Amino acid sequence: MSDENTFRPVYLKDRNFTGSGYEGQLKQSSLTESAVRSNYKALKLKENKGNIALEIQDDLGMPVNYVRIKALEDSIRKDIISDKNSLHRAITPVLILSQMFAIFPVQGIRGQNTSYLFFKWFSWLMAYSIILLGSSIFMVLLILYNFYSNGLTYENTGHFVYFGGTLIIYIVFIHLAREWPKVMEKWELMEREMKQYGYPPNMAFKIKMLTCIIMLLSTIEHCASILTGVLKAIHCSSDGLDIFRLYILTSLRTVFTYIDYSLVVALTLKICDCLYSFAWNFMDLLIIILACALTEKFKQLNQKLDGVRGKVLPSMYWRKSRETYNILASLTHDFDEFLSPVILLSFGHNLYFICLQLLNSLKPMHSSWEALCFVFLFTYLVGRTCVVSLYVASINDQSKKPKSVLFSVPAECYGVEVERFLMQVTADELSFTGCNFFSVTRTFMLTVAGTIVTYEIVLIQFNNVGSGVSDQNNTLANYCPKLI
Repeated sequence: MSDENTFRPVYLKDRNFTGSGYEGQLKQSSLTESAVRSNYKALKLKENKGNIALEIQDDLGMPVNYVRIKALEDSIRKDIISDKNSLHRAITPVLILSQMFAIFPVQGIRGQNTSYLFFKWFSWLMAYSIILLGSSIFMVLLILYNFYSNGLTYENTGHFVYFGGTLIIYIVFIHLAREWPKVMEKWELMEREMKQYGYPPNMAFKIKMLTCIIMLLSTIEHCASILTGVLKAIHCSSDGLDIFRLYILTSLRTVFTYIDYSLVVALTLKICDCLYSFAWNFMDLLIIILACALTEKFKQLNQKLDGVRGKVLPSMYWRKSRETYNILASLTHDFDEFLSPVILLSFGHNLYFICLQLLNSLKPMHSSWEALCFVFLFTYLVGRTCVVSLYVASINDQSKKPKSVLFSVPAECYGVEVERFLMQVTADELSFTGCNFFSVTRTFMLTVAGTIVTYEIVLIQFNNVGSGVSDQNNTLANYCPKLI
């Protein structure tokens, strides 16, 4: 290999890191004034001091050490500061909040760009998540033992779904934390490819507002749930004493059936329960934020296409637009593979607890406050499900909008590129799915609504014929535990 002081095949200082990827940049790198471009004439593996170094040759046949160039490129990339409206920086406050609640143990979220992101098994974030994961396993094992001892009951089934779903959530988010650096690297590459479109305006502000609204409503929802339990404890208390103890024994009956009541254990389990509640709400929040970010990128492309509606343009313009659309389509598929387990969990959880609240509506309400809490909880569940569905369905809506522009292309410039673009928009169904069991579109919302209405009709008919909730289930004695 020639001395690099006398011959430098690639000028790293001339490399454009905001261009269209490494390969395109390598081909555009200048060697001399005659602009000798590097290409892949030969690829070989060369043994160099015990290490395998990948080398390529330029037009003059001189070897270029790819490994060394890549290392220098990564070093330079770490100094690049992402825009404040880029997804990496906009979602950073959300990820910081999630790590306070033992979710999403990925590190480097405060970095300047996605190159700082990494996952580490042995870290305090991971240890924090493992502790919550272990506590949910403990609750699930107690519920399973209760099944074995007392059989399947209505109350234990609801607890099993809640704590079992929480266990799955923590496992899934550990997996997502491992994949997050790769996913964000693809997103950052897309942002560089679409640099001429700019960043979505006020993206960081939108994400912060969505986070504040959802977290505020989830806090009110959890407080309403606690208030419902306290009201039941008040009815169970004959003299107004030991209300907190009765509330704990009622809400955590599965635990204190097998162990003695302890204030320390009770407070610890209630703190864990608050963290579990945040995990369920953060799952929906993450889906909404990522769907919103992807929708904004499709909107940018659609706005640019609307500006040239009906104009005569060269085929190169439509080729570049199709390639941009193809990048977004590929990223949609990547995000769908990444998020599909979370979407399946989210819709399964929301639908189950909506049906559970409908079933609870058959029980007598012992005060106006209890009825008010029930109405808020049910409305919040239905509203949250609709919001998640609308944000995710907007991806499919925006992906179909270029079709109207392509149909209005003048005949004199209609060619192969326009035809390929139109075929891709028409044939490719871009949407998030629940592990490919269903696609979240606007028609899916009607299916979910029909399912809920059908369930409600069945409950009403079942209750009218006298086979609904029995008097034994309606009595306070059914949920009033004995003081331990």
